[in-house]
Amino acid sequence: MPTNINKELRLKYKKIRDEISPDEHLLLSQHITTQLKALLESDFKRANIFLCFYPFKNEAGLLSFYQYLLDENKELYFPVSNGSNHELKFYRVLDLAKDFHKGFRDIMEPNDDLPGLSDFSGAIAITPGLIFDEKCNRCGYGAGFYDRFFAKHESITKIGVCFEQQMVNELDINDWDIPLDYIVTNKRLIKRGDGL
Repeated sequence: MPTNINKELRLKYKKIRDEISPDEHLLLSQHITTQLKALLESDFKRANIFLCFYPFKNEAGLLSFYQYLLDENKELYFPVSNGSNHELKFYRVLDLAKDFHKGFRDIMEPNDDLPGLSDFSGAIAITPGLIFDEKCNRCGYGAGFYDRFFAKHESITKIGVCFEQQMVNELDINDWDIPLDYIVTNKRLIKRGDGL
């Protein structure tokens, strides 16, 4: 039976994620980075544009993966969240140490003077969330930023990243929820449609 998404479920999985110790967090994040690199090497070698997120609180630590992408001369864009209309706009980041400030809800966002992105053709979106399922569905924090964005930009390849502890068998999703194309955890890679 699908898991019903509600406030209590979000709080439960936020607590599960937040209880991962710093040492385990570092190790699990390294495993996710290894899985991401393998996926890009096998399926997306020519990809050049990456939509990223700055890890918030105890989300998977991906800064070393982002630095790897920069070192490979990939273009990295990070979101700025507009809290009034729940939209995301992406801006290019060249320096992970200098190009950010605290933004909406204290999430690190790219500085205002960085170039924006308007053509998302061929982009790969590294996507956060609280809960994910075996069918590549995700549950975020409830504001719908990513679902709105993905609904407008259907050609983007969507890769969710999470710790294995954030996985459930099946989420009870809504019509407006946009499934991901892949999920990368510290243990495995899930591709939408595989084995279903």
